[in-house]
Amino acid sequence: MSTAVISSTSAAAKAPGKLRRPSVPVILALTWLVIAVGGALLADVVAPFDPLKQEILQAMQTPTPEHLLGTDVLGRDVLSRLMHGAGPTLSSVAVAVVAYTGIGLVLGLIAGYSGGWTDRAVVALTSIVIALPVIMVLFVVLSVFRGNTWLAMLVFGVLSSPIMTLLVRSSAIAVRNELFVDAARVSGLSPLYIVFRHVLPRSRGLIIVQGAVFGATALIVESSLSYLGFGTVPPNPSWGNMISEASTVITSVPWLLVPPGAVIALTALSLGVIGDSLRDSVSAGWSTSKLTPSGRRTEAPRVAEAGTGPLLAVRDLSVGYHSAGGIVPIVKDVSFEIGRGETLGLVGESGSGKTTVAFGVLGVIGEGVAVTGGSVVFDGADLVGQSDAVLAQYRGKRIAYIAQEPMVALGPSHRVGDQLREAIELNDGLTGEAAQQRVIELLTLVELRDPAGSARKYLHELSGGMAQRVSIAFALAGRPELLVADEPTTALDVTVQAGILGLLMRLREQTGMSVLIITHDWGVIADVCDRVVVMYKGEIVEQATAERIFAEPQHPYTQALLTSNPHGAQPGQDLPVITGTFTTPSMERAALAGAGTGAAS
Repeated sequence: MSTAVISSTSAAAKAPGKLRRPSVPVILALTWLVIAVGGALLADVVAPFDPLKQEILQAMQTPTPEHLLGTDVLGRDVLSRLMHGAGPTLSSVAVAVVAYTGIGLVLGLIAGYSGGWTDRAVVALTSIVIALPVIMVLFVVLSVFRGNTWLAMLVFGVLSSPIMTLLVRSSAIAVRNELFVDAARVSGLSPLYIVFRHVLPRSRGLIIVQGAVFGATALIVESSLSYLGFGTVPPNPSWGNMISEASTVITSVPWLLVPPGAVIALTALSLGVIGDSLRDSVSAGWSTSKLTPSGRRTEAPRVAEAGTGPLLAVRDLSVGYHSAGGIVPIVKDVSFEIGRGETLGLVGESGSGKTTVAFGVLGVIGEGVAVTGGSVVFDGADLVGQSDAVLAQYRGKRIAYIAQEPMVALGPSHRVGDQLREAIELNDGLTGEAAQQRVIELLTLVELRDPAGSARKYLHELSGGMAQRVSIAFALAGRPELLVADEPTTALDVTVQAGILGLLMRLREQTGMSVLIITHDWGVIADVCDRVVVMYKGEIVEQATAERIFAEPQHPYTQALLTSNPHGAQPGQDLPVITGTFTTPSMERAALAGAGTGAAS
């Protein structure tokens, strides 16, 4: 298992950002667009006949070896006219798409990121443009500039751009409120840099899909205008006026409608297929599970006999992020177990890899990050390499998560009870009155004084301690067997911390669940943990029972952590701090290998 994961991820590392292998529909769509665009660009070279050459004696023929798609009412070769007609049609569509995406992207990002009066002005402008009758404006433009489809489609793109503007604006507003954007602001980065490096990437999938869908719409509009006689002026061909000409003889030669109709339909369909595929590819960094290194394995995980062995067994788990030079390791060869009903503490300095390990267990590691080796076996089932559909059977139901910041578990727009009921319906299968009763039961279980009243509150009406208790109730909605608590008391004051820790331990006794608690607080370790895992620089340097860790720490880093614990500080003396560096298992192995090589030489 480990070797297979390393192999697939190493391949990805050689090409960071590489798109996944396209499916058959995508390949067919790309092939068709290449043919259509290539035919338009090379029409003068590859077209078998002059598109304006008339041969009345050969008019209205069905396909023949000489005329592969037949001839029209004037004996002109249909295939040649399709090739030459693709130029005006596709170029007009391209003009519309560029105007639509360009204007919508710029105004949407400006409005969404800036907010305030700028946002209000852009929204007001888009509302005015949306109110305009687009088709009437197009008819007026084409009446004045008859046959100028480029200008008409440019106007169409401009008038349609408010849709893209509002969509991008909504996406930008959501990203603008993220903590990493706030961090970028306070670090002194320019607004332009933040927009293009942090806000725009999260909107790429939306932009691609909307651009592709609008391209298909623009193709239909251009063809419709040409069909009505407002587009390319005959005898010059376009796909729309070819349909118009064929409609005059539909009863005698219905075949003439098939070639132009088919190319329009295939092109519109291909744009949609390619847009959807590109959206999935560029959004995969944050919308798919990073516990699935290759994305190929979708079958159910291997399951051993339930109830035997540890509940969770992490074996040689390694995690790294993609860079131009390959995979940069974050976590290396992490191994530990959690028994049923046991509480394991994961301790270390900030940046030691604790949360990355927890996210590795949950299968939500992050953008640009991948599991490069090892296994995560939960109740006998190996979760590494599984699809999101399989992992969804575990997340929230059998493995739950409590975030460090309780506010991220709750949305500000809905009452606590409504959100909790939604989680219960999804993860526990209850509906109606049973779900509502479970809401009150959970809020009672987490020891809120007024469960019914708390269920009617919004996020801003909760204190920090109440919000953390509600987030614990969310985690319990699916009756999990393993609860992953990521520094659940860091954001709370001391008195509330003690209440939350006591609550977690009482819940463990009542439900029998196991707990993985991540912290850098030795007080928390001493209060609640059965065993302790100490991490340093992404590796485990020591693990033992809590009693042994405090009584006989073996690794120098563990000893330094315990010494720097502020709980043991003496009045009037400086707090001890960790200085220097410490060895890790990988460094020790490298040193032994070097010593062995030197002895052999």
